[in-house]
This record gives sequence, C-alpha cells and structure tokens, in this order.
Amino acid sequence: MDEPDGPVAGLPTFGPDHSKGARMRRVIALLCLVLGTVPLLLGTAAAAVVGPDDRADLRPLAAPAGVRAVVVPHDLVPLSGVTLHVEAHADRGDVLVGAAHPVDVASYVSTTRRFVVLRAGTDGRPAGEVRGRMDDAPGDLTSATFWAADDRGAGTRELDVVLTDDPVAVTAVAAEPGARLDVVVGVEVASAFLVATATAVTGGALVAVGIFLLRRRGPGGVGSDEVSASGRGVVGRSHVAAAAAHVARRSRVTGLASVVAVATAMSVTGCVARPGVAIRPSEPERLAVTDTERDAPDPSPHPYSVAAAAAAAGDPAAWAAVLSGPELEAQQFETRVELARAAQDGTPVDGSTYGLTTLEELNPSFARYPLFHVEVTRKEGDATAPPLLRLSERRDVLDGWHVLAETTVTEGTVLHRGDQDAPHAPQEADLARAQDGLAAVQHYVRTGETGPIAELGALDDVRRDLLLGDLGAVVQSVTVDPWGDRADPFGPGGASRAFAVEGGSVAVLSLDADVTNSSMSADDPLRFVDPAVADLVGQPGWRTALRVRAVVIVAVAVSSSGSVTVLGASAKPVDGA
Repeated sequence: MDEPDGPVAGLPTFGPDHSKGARMRRVIALLCLVLGTVPLLLGTAAAAVVGPDDRADLRPLAAPAGVRAVVVPHDLVPLSGVTLHVEAHADRGDVLVGAAHPVDVASYVSTTRRFVVLRAGTDGRPAGEVRGRMDDAPGDLTSATFWAADDRGAGTRELDVVLTDDPVAVTAVAAEPGARLDVVVGVEVASAFLVATATAVTGGALVAVGIFLLRRRGPGGVGSDEVSASGRGVVGRSHVAAAAAHVARRSRVTGLASVVAVATAMSVTGCVARPGVAIRPSEPERLAVTDTERDAPDPSPHPYSVAAAAAAAGDPAAWAAVLSGPELEAQQFETRVELARAAQDGTPVDGSTYGLTTLEELNPSFARYPLFHVEVTRKEGDATAPPLLRLSERRDVLDGWHVLAETTVTEGTVLHRGDQDAPHAPQEADLARAQDGLAAVQHYVRTGETGPIAELGALDDVRRDLLLGDLGAVVQSVTVDPWGDRADPFGPGGASRAFAVEGGSVAVLSLDADVTNSSMSADDPLRFVDPAVADLVGQPGWRTALRVRAVVIVAVAVSSSGSVTVLGASAKPVDGA
C-alpha cells in the first residue's frame, strides 16, 4: 500500500500549537524543579538537625580551666515560643542548672569566674568570654532559693525553659573547686521535625511534578521518542487511544498525588505554632520587690523577731541580720544602753516586736544590685500610731532585706504625688535634686538657715535637741556629714537614697551629726540624763562640755523647682567614739 501524502484523519499532527505547549511544559517543569529543590534540601537538612525530639543542640562546651559557671544570657536566643535547653555535668561534686531573672543571675555569679555564652561559634560550640578573677568562688548552691526553675545534684543536670518576651537567664554552676564543667546548649522548637519533614515533602512533590512534566508524552499520546515533529509514521488508532488513556490516567494520578502532598504539607505547617521574635530590653530591669516575692509567706519565725530576741538576750550584733548602715549603728547602740541599764537596775530588755501595715510604697526597678525601696507604714492594729517611713536595701540576690534607715513622718504623708504605677528609679535629675536637698538639710542643721527648705517639719525639733537649745548651752562645734561615703552619699557606700515621683523627687537622707556643747559657766554644768548612755559614750557625771553624736534621718520631697519639704526627721544617738 502506498504511504499517504497528507495527515491521516484522527491522528495527531504537530504544528506550532504543540511546540508552544511543549515549551510551556518545560518552563513549568524547570520552575517546579528549582522551587522544589530548595525546600527539599532545607527541609531534609533541618529534619536531620532537629531530629524527632525537635531540638537542635550545639556541640558540648568544656568550660575553660578555672571556670566554675557557664551563663546563657537573656538575649542569646532572640525568639519567643521556643524552649531553651541547658544541661551540665561536673566530673565531681554537685552541679546546678538554674533559670532566673538576668539581674538575679548576674548578682549570683558576680563573684564567680564564669564563661558567658555570646553566640554559636564556627565550630558548632558555644562561643563567648571568660569573666571574673581566678580566686573567685561561687555561692553555696543550697542557699540560692530565688530560681524560677532549677535542677541540682550529682551527675548530669538539665533544664528546659520556655522563652517568652520576659527576660530570663540560665546558669550552670559546679560546686567543687577545680571540677570540670561540661555544658550543652540547645533550642527546641515545637513540631520542628514535623514542619521540616512537611517542607521536604512539599519540595519533593514539586520536584516530582517537574520531572513528570519533562517526561510527559505529547498530544494524543505520542511522545517525542516515537514521532518527530516532521515524522509521517502511521500509528494505529487503537494504539493511539490506549496510549492517550494511559497518559491521562498517569497525569491525573501524579497530579492528584502532588496536589495532596503539597496541600497536606501546607496544612501541617499552617497549623503549627511558629516562633516569634522576642521583644526584650537590652538591659533588663527587675522590681525591687516582685509580685512573687510579695505574695510569698513570711518566714516563721520572722528574722526581725529572731534578731530582737537575740539582741535582748545580750547580743547586739544580732541586729546585723535585719538592719544595716545608720539604722544598724543606732539600734546596736540602743541595745547596748538597754543591756547596761538592765545590769545597773535590773530593768528587763524588751525583745518583743510588732507587725507593720504598709500604707504606701515606692518600688523602683533596677538593672543591677543593690536594690532598695521605701515604705510608709503604721503599727499593725493601732490607728493612732505615727506613720513610720522605712528605707530597706538588698545588697545582692543571696542577701535578705535590711532596714537602712527609718523615721517617723507627718500624718497623711504621700510619697507618690502622681501615678502609683509610674517608675520610681532615680534618674540624673532626681539625684541632682536629692543632692541639693541633702546640702540644704546639712546647712540648716549647722547654721539654722532654712535656704530652699519651705517646710521644716520635725527637722526644727531635731536641731534643737542636738544643740541642747532648751538648756541654753553654747554650741562649740557642729559637724554634719553624709553617713558613709561622703563623696557619693547616694551610691552603694552611702545611706541616702532618691526616688523619682511626679513633679520632683523624694529622698531619704542619712547624716552623721557630731555636736559639742558647753555650759554657760562652770557653775552650770551639763550631763546626760541617762547614766547608762553617759558611761557608754565615756562622758559620765557633770561636765562643762558634752559631745553628742547621732545619726539624723530626714525624709524630704524636692520639687522640680528646687523647693524642699521635710516629710519627717529623727535623730538617734550613737557611740561617740
């Protein structure tokens, strides 16, 4: 039979439209291959890294020689909704892994030679820097009770901390000197393995679609390997129909499988909670007294009651457990006077205590220790008792609160003078105003000139008592200096503190007054009323001159214009030595 010259009816022809369709398929196929390869590789790699436990760990870190602690700071992982994993092992002795506010952690390890993790190193291990001296030693592991979460003991200890926008730092500490500390740091992302696998499946499905499109037969079931665009071969109609049906079925099955795979992967990844970028301050601050600390039950017996009982039993040094600075100096002297009086006339020393009700509080936030806050209180159950302003300080995270200074204040005293929830940490302007208030009080006690003091309050009576004004004595000398660090009275070595309030500042000022008074004549001598006081300060009997030393506590409000209002003042005698 002669070969027909033209196309056979019902058989495919290969014209311009077919060429355009083939080119389009190739373009789509290449796009699928390119777009699918990336998620396929990344998803596979991520799944291999995180594993079924959804956690990616850095390589173990062997702490440098002499290092007793490893610190993971609050900003190492800038994500929320993920879990920070830290585990540690010491080759001997106990090890602690604890999580807490960065300010508390920094205080805890401040006396420890430590390694601070700053980033992931190129070798896959934590990288950072060593801080602290070689002779530093960590605090007692059992004495630290401030942890939000911790794990301590022998062997390997580990801790998982869910990261949020609230700053948290984690530290691992070895108890034994010279112990080798090995630490592993990792991050767990919920369903990370599932998401990575789904991503790889999505990429694999796209790659499969691309490969399928490249291998797909032409129209009518004739592939490029069977008939060329210029071919004229005769193909049986039954063969063409069968091939077309086979291609159609394969297309539908492959396409449906790819769509299902992609849709399933997208639905899986869409339903999984995604980590977010954490919004944390670069320098975290903590309240002086947190809500958790405020809600915690008081220890029983209360440390103040224990100290008072021990002091009354003959140990004035016991006050150091709850008092510090000028308040400790004054209370120890008062206890020595009471003990001396008891030895002289049998008067029992009162070791009882009473509760206080807080009327108002200024509770600043701090980026580092020491912390301090001030309260206006009243004797519990006694509405007629005068308000007592109490300044308390906490030197470090292992230290309890100590009363630094206290004085009675005027009834109705208000410290906030504005929004009670506003920050009260002193700024430079507050410290400057407080320094001016301190200078004004010093000047008044020395000279009697009020200067910028608009309201003297009880400070007038304090000065009169110091200078024995009611006795008509002659003042020989008056020295009034800031208590403690005279160069920096508002610093750690001083005992004066400032607070920011609306319209100005509030300050609690602690001063050391040293006054020498003399009698008008030899026929009109002076003496201390209490012989026990006279003996303790080394000035017994009648004398022509008396030296009086006292700590003076003054609470003031300083307006933004510089006007000073005295809220309360008191003078407490101390040893004149």
